[in-house]
Amino acid sequence: MERIITAEEAKAKDREVIASGVSSISLMRKAAEGIAEVVKSKIGKEIAVTAICGTGNNGGDGIAAALFLYREGFDTRIVLCGDAQRCTRDAAFYLRAAEEEGVPIDPQWEPKEHELLVDALFGVGLNRPVEGEAKDLISRINASGKRILSADLPSGLHADSGAVMGEAVHADYTVTMQAKKAGMLLGQGRAYCGEVFVGQLYKDDSTIRMFLQDETDVETLLPKRPFDSHKGKNGHALLCVGSLTYPGAALLSAKAALRGGAGLLTVCMPDPVRPFFCALPEAITVPTGTEDWDKAAAETVKQVMIGKQAIGIGCGVGKGDITSVIEAALRSGTKLVLDADALNQMAKHRELLSLLHENVVLTPHAGEMARLLETTVESILSDPIGAVRAFPCTTLLKGATTLIHSKGQIAFSTFGNPGLAKGGSGDVLTGLITSMLAQGLDPFDAARAGAYLLGTSADRAMKMLGERALLANDVIDMVQY
Repeated sequence: MERIITAEEAKAKDREVIASGVSSISLMRKAAEGIAEVVKSKIGKEIAVTAICGTGNNGGDGIAAALFLYREGFDTRIVLCGDAQRCTRDAAFYLRAAEEEGVPIDPQWEPKEHELLVDALFGVGLNRPVEGEAKDLISRINASGKRILSADLPSGLHADSGAVMGEAVHADYTVTMQAKKAGMLLGQGRAYCGEVFVGQLYKDDSTIRMFLQDETDVETLLPKRPFDSHKGKNGHALLCVGSLTYPGAALLSAKAALRGGAGLLTVCMPDPVRPFFCALPEAITVPTGTEDWDKAAAETVKQVMIGKQAIGIGCGVGKGDITSVIEAALRSGTKLVLDADALNQMAKHRELLSLLHENVVLTPHAGEMARLLETTVESILSDPIGAVRAFPCTTLLKGATTLIHSKGQIAFSTFGNPGLAKGGSGDVLTGLITSMLAQGLDPFDAARAGAYLLGTSADRAMKMLGERALLANDVIDMVQY
């Protein structure tokens, strides 16, 4: 697992380290050395290096990196954007050293023919849109066609949300300090950061609260089954899904739950949906005795819930009334996944939110999360970390980078590809997570494993079919672990 931090955490830790006796000048030196090492490994001395620097500490990192490269014989110059008198103390220290050693310092950037640009305009503290001359300069940098290396974070990118603040540098490489920032993985961050390198400034033994999960992290959650395993040992899952309008959602979630490894699967659905399950003979089907979801259907479900290790509710329910089903499942204390129409109905019947508990997994996309929190999609995307922390249960916020929160921990999952941006992907995820819960994983681990299996299966399927041709059913067929 790889540590992820917010801008405030980065600044607070720097203050703590400096208060312990480490000089801020030495931290800037280490950051600059990290930038210089990546420059040397990526381009060599045949290309000129231009460090375009602001007057803050991020600019100081760029100034110091240019100085160190100049000392090693690189064709290096500094473009200082702003009044030198406004430089921070540490940036001013390295600016004076650069002047004394003869590093060329220009007030404006005029491109050279063969040139690498080091972007050190703004750091993680940027909290307002880039405007005026700075915006124009970033536009020119992006349009130049030159290779760009950003110091700590591409200038103009929000460190926590990954939002582009008016204009942002589109980097080929980013050398970030100490740990990746959340915004490098969220929003537009992954598209703007390019290849990312992490430079270590100091040892950090503090508790990891946010992390980027990798294959090893998740594979440990999915051990091989014992030789004497049988279906009764591998969990009995229940799905309450489907409607005549969306029978496919029911089939997709059910097939995914079985492919995910549940020993037994019962699917409860309105009567008109049952004939579609001839395509999935492995599932146990229980019709509700009704044409659609209503209170009478809920009474059937309450009986079927008994003895199940996990329940998934919501895929393809449509306009049917499942509020009684949701309430019964919540009150049962059984491990539970709520998705799609279950989330939308909870947003309308807000008293259900008070029943959420630690055995529940919510799997909203940004629109569903906005309805649950009675806000806008823009608000969710501007603070996705805050959004997933809103509920007392495991919350999985779907996106190009998926966030999974439980009890103060947040896992970032970057598995998958744009081929998942089609109907049915969420149904597959619900089936997988429900299956993981039935097999004994706790909600946080089940959500992490489900996101991993969905993403890696989509990546395998994409290699065969391509992004545009990929279907949710193809993803299920590629599930393996």
